[in-house]
Amino acid sequence: MKLIIPFLVLFISSFSFAQSDSVRYVPGFKFNEGIYLDYRSFKANKPVAKAQIIADYSKEELDFVRKIIAKRFITYLDTLGRITEVNAQSLWGFSENNSIYIRYNGDFNKIVVLGGLCHFTALFTTYFSSSPTMGVGQTTGTPVESIQQYILDIQTGQVFDYVLPNMEELLKRDANLYIEFMAFSKRKRRQMMFIYLRKYNERQGLYLGLPSK
Repeated sequence: MKLIIPFLVLFISSFSFAQSDSVRYVPGFKFNEGIYLDYRSFKANKPVAKAQIIADYSKEELDFVRKIIAKRFITYLDTLGRITEVNAQSLWGFSENNSIYIRYNGDFNKIVVLGGLCHFTALFTTYFSSSPTMGVGQTTGTPVESIQQYILDIQTGQVFDYVLPNMEELLKRDANLYIEFMAFSKRKRRQMMFIYLRKYNERQGLYLGLPSK
C-alpha cells in the first residue's frame, strides 16, 4: 500500500495538470494567431506567432498571416531566438482572425466545423483525356476542378473523404451513436451524415491548448 499511494498521487497530479493545460473548444474560443508547422502545434494552440515572423508587412494588418503564407519561404525566430526558414508548402496550416486554415490539396482551406470531427471543403483536380491510353487521375490532359468535402479526425490528425463508409467507421468510437446511426437505411444515413457529425462533436469534444493571455 505504501507504494500504491504515491503512485496514485502522481497519477492524479499528472492528470490534473493535463486537464488544466487544455480546454474544450466552444464557439468564441480564442485561437492564437500565426502559422502551424505541424498538427501538434495546432492541437497545442501554439503556432509560430506573428511577433516571431520576420517580414516587411505591418503585423497590424488583418491579413498579415495570409500575405506571409503566399510567399515561398517564411522566416521567423524560433523559441531559442534563432533565425529559421520554412517552406510555406510544408506548413500544416495557419490561424488568422480566429479562423483555422488547413493545407490540403495544395491550398489553405478554412475549417468550417470544429470538433472531434472537423469538416472543411477543398478544391480537387481531376485530369481527363480523350486518349485511350490514358486514364482518369493522371496529371496530363484537361484539368477539371471540383469542390470536395473532407473530415479532419482530431483523434489521429488524419484527413478522410466525407463519404458514408468513413463516417460509419469514425462513429464506431461512440457505440450508442453508431447503433442509432446504423438503424437508418443507407439512403437515410447519407442524408443524416452532417447531423451525426454534429452529434458526435457534442459528445466527443475538441480539446486545445489554452489561449495566450
